[in-house]
Amino acid sequence: MEKQWTEQDLHSFVQTAQAVFDGVSLTEEQPEPGWQDESLQVDYELRGGRVDCVLRRIVEADGKRWKLQMSAPLAGNVLPEERMTPRERELCRDDMSHDFLTGVYNRQYLARVFGAKLEQWARQGRSADVALVALDKGPQLCDTYGQPVMDQLHCFVGNQWKKHYDTPCTRWCAV
Repeated sequence: MEKQWTEQDLHSFVQTAQAVFDGVSLTEEQPEPGWQDESLQVDYELRGGRVDCVLRRIVEADGKRWKLQMSAPLAGNVLPEERMTPRERELCRDDMSHDFLTGVYNRQYLARVFGAKLEQWARQGRSADVALVALDKGPQLCDTYGQPVMDQLHCFVGNQWKKHYDTPCTRWCAV
């Protein structure tokens, strides 16, 4: 079961994290309409001649939304991507576009690649069908049957999806 944070827990976490990270901030966010990405976001920023890794996450606590941000310098003054070969960069981008467990495209892919493709098609007056799959009552199923069973279920659904729908023609037909 997922831990429910309180505002006091968050402030205590910020105090503790300050010993490990160069910068830690917690700000209250106003709820925005539409889809909210609550996954951990990792960015690299150039600050004062050095490259910092910045971690961001939206956390709900006591009925409020909080933005947690933590940053720390990387070793060296170049981005990790600049140290990679072209093949390593391609593999890394591919890994970041797919769910680790199931291998299906993840939210970042949909937002970055598929979102741009939909906008292009809309400008051209074309249409598209989009399907997002979610398992109903996932937390209850996990509580009842355990995480390993949920992992198997996710993999089964992901494999069925890839087998029947994830082909170049159904994804990008007439691009």
